[in-house]
Amino acid sequence: MYRYAQHCPVARAAEVLAEPWTVLVLRELLRGGERRSDIAAGVPGMSVSLLTRRLRTLVGHGLVEEVPGRGEKKYRLTEAGRAIGPVVDELGRWGQHWLAPPALADLNADLLLRDICVQMADRLPDRPLTVEVKITDAPSAGRWWLLLAPTDAVVQDTAPAWLPDVRLVCTLSGLAGVWSGKQRFSDAVREQTVVFAGPSDAVRSLVTCIGVDRYVDVVREPV
Repeated sequence: MYRYAQHCPVARAAEVLAEPWTVLVLRELLRGGERRSDIAAGVPGMSVSLLTRRLRTLVGHGLVEEVPGRGEKKYRLTEAGRAIGPVVDELGRWGQHWLAPPALADLNADLLLRDICVQMADRLPDRPLTVEVKITDAPSAGRWWLLLAPTDAVVQDTAPAWLPDVRLVCTLSGLAGVWSGKQRFSDAVREQTVVFAGPSDAVRSLVTCIGVDRYVDVVREPV
């Protein structure tokens, strides 16, 4: 850990929080991740050894605690760790408002779909909804399936045993654009960077479920 050796609380907090990946680890914990594998799924470029070191540092400073139990280690935020939530949220809002949109090279289809599902907790469908997603410019024209239910949302790269209710074909930048609030779904559909196939009520339900990133402060019109 880098030491600024200053009395200033900003400097002291930066010693703990400003190391690479630390804020993203906290973001995953704030989203409800507990198992190390759950946290790792949200930081795919981070090595297991570095994740272990960052968790150990956060435990040592009282922001995180290990959950007693057998099997895979679990972690949860302490009161001090939960108090970081508004700071992380404000950092996200600042980045959304002031920084340029991410370059295509910075977009990751797996991570984008995972983020969408993680943030669906308050807008899940009233009945199960299965969505086949084809991202045309992802490696190997990747396909994913979203399994949406009143209780949770899961993304997987293997087809379920039943047919999807909706098929979504899109470009990675098209889906990222509507998710980040940079473009309306209606405009993306008109430009055919996002194409839906399925009953209109199921499509509307999907659009509602997707919503926008929590850091977007502009309300979009529905399709």
